[in-house]
This record gives sequence, structure tokens and C-alpha cells, in this order.
Amino acid sequence: MYKNIVVVGPQHADTLPKSILVTLESMGYKVSAVDEREMLGISFKKGVDKNGRLGFFTRAKKAAIETLIVRSSKYEFKTYSRLAGLIEKNNPDLIITVSAKTPPEIISRLKKNTGAKIVLWFPDHPGNIGRQYFFAAPYDALFFKDRFLVDRALSLGLSAHYLPEACMPKWHKRVELTEEEKEIYECDITTAGNMYYFRAKVFEPLIKKYKVKLWGLDIPRWLKSPVKKVYQGRAVSELEKSKAFNGAKIVLNTFQGEFLGVNQRFFEIAGCGGFQLCEHRDEIKNFFEIDKEIVTFKNPTELLEKVDYYLHHDDERKRIADTAYARAHREYTFQKRLEKMFEIIAE
Repeated sequence: MYKNIVVVGPQHADTLPKSILVTLESMGYKVSAVDEREMLGISFKKGVDKNGRLGFFTRAKKAAIETLIVRSSKYEFKTYSRLAGLIEKNNPDLIITVSAKTPPEIISRLKKNTGAKIVLWFPDHPGNIGRQYFFAAPYDALFFKDRFLVDRALSLGLSAHYLPEACMPKWHKRVELTEEEKEIYECDITTAGNMYYFRAKVFEPLIKKYKVKLWGLDIPRWLKSPVKKVYQGRAVSELEKSKAFNGAKIVLNTFQGEFLGVNQRFFEIAGCGGFQLCEHRDEIKNFFEIDKEIVTFKNPTELLEKVDYYLHHDDERKRIADTAYARAHREYTFQKRLEKMFEIIAE
């Protein structure tokens, strides 16, 4: 059993680092958090809302520093050396990080100075791997939610493993809504997350016919779409996300950049007890039985047909959601994922 684990990454709501930290604490481990953003020399403790949204000037300063990091290898090394110092102060014997941006030299330093096992659990899709530093860094193990990245890393002889995200039963669970909460959350269709053109185009035909509520941080100014009028103007996270998903008859899930994997929302919807109508991926059948635990669609026509059907079949919709809910809490929790991670590291 590890005596001192350090989790590296932002600890605001709905992040993978926070889910890891809270789960490890519940499992009885001594665990500390190091917010990777602190290496930038900016205080993120002030002016951050519960969704982790920063104020304008903080965002501008952060963007300026990140630009310097990208353009200057010396500045990058200096900045990430500060991160290494923050981690080393905790005297870890296991370091779990979620960032693909840490230079290989910093991982080498951490291994030399701490003697700790170091693993990366990358929570993003393959399009966001940046400079591909993790292919060159001496991690003890790499964990990805997309099999595409696993295969790429294995082709280089690295210790790479498939480890999708999960639900957090502490806040992803069935919730009875009050009458006031029903006014806020009840609708035909919902989703929560960032808005981009693919997702906007999926929802545009739906907002003409159904009561739709979309949750997330502000829509980008450059995105021109009528879905803006059903945007609720704020994000939902943790227990409030459960309320939003329980208030909707259908929770629609689309993917942004996953090639051979699924997103975090995939497990959250099931864990909250929502009925999930999901963009099709072959990987889905490895988690839930299609049409019995989850329903998928492959094109706009099929999406509209299935929305119409399931909005008029309450009992069937509830039965599917109930079955997925039981399985998610039984098999797809962060405790199960971390137990698997520790088995792999031990091997």
C-alpha cells in the first residue's frame, strides 16, 4: 500500500484529478494534491467559481504565460521545474498526473529525486496530446481512455494500458427533485458540456420540436447557432449535474474527438440514472448492452426517430436507465478504475 500519493492537476469540480483524490481518500490512502496551474505563479484560489472558471484578467495572464512556455524551451523548463519542486515537497512514493504537457526531463528529475512510481492517466482525446511528451518521458505506466493512444504507445514498447473514466457515486446518483428544482431542470432533452459546431448541428433540429436545456460555460462568440437560445448560461457539476440529468427524459451524448473510446459524460449519465441516447461508437458495446442499457444513433434521421419513440415510451426508457444505473455503480466507478491501475503498477 502506498504511503503518500500525490495527484497532480486542478481540483475544481468534475476534473479527473479531483475524482482521483476524493476516491483515494475514501479508500484510506494518504493523498495530497498539487495543482499544476500553481507553477505559473498565479493564485487560482481567488476568483474561481465552483466550475473552475477564471476571471478575465487571470485568464489573460495565464494565456500569456502559456504562450511563453510554448515559444521558449528554457522558460518551459524553468516553469515545470517549479512544478517538480511542489511535488517533491510532499515526499511521494506514487505520483499520478493527468497532464500530457510535462517535459520528459521533469519526469526524469522526479523519478531521481523522489524514487516514486510515476503514472500518467490522460483524460483527453487524441487530438489534445500536444507535443507528445509522454512518448519520451520515463513513466512507469501510461493510461489512456482511447484505445488509439494505447496502440500508438504499445507500438513503441511502452507500458500503456486502456483505462476509461468512470462515475463518482458520491455525487453521480439518483436525485429526487423538489418542485422548485423541477422548474429548473425538467425538460425533454439535455446535455452538459462545451458547445462546438458538431454538437450544435446535432441539437438544432431538436430545439424546434422539443423542450431542450443545454448546460455549460458560455458558448464561444464565434459559434453562430440557434442553440444559444436554449443554453442555460452556466455549467452543472457533481450533484447538480445529477439533478439536471434526472430532470430530463433523455440525456443526449455526443463525442468531440474520441477515436476509439468514450467520454467522461458517458459514465456520468449512467451513474446519475439518466436515460442515455448516445452517438454510436463500436467501443460502447464493451460497456453497456445496446438497446437494453443504452441507446445509440448513427445519423440525424435515426436520432429523431429514437427521440420520438423513447419520449412516448416512459416504461421502456426507465427500464433501460435503471439497468445502466445498476451496472455503472457496480462496475464503472473510480474506485474500480484505481484498483485496476494499482494492479497494473504492481505487475
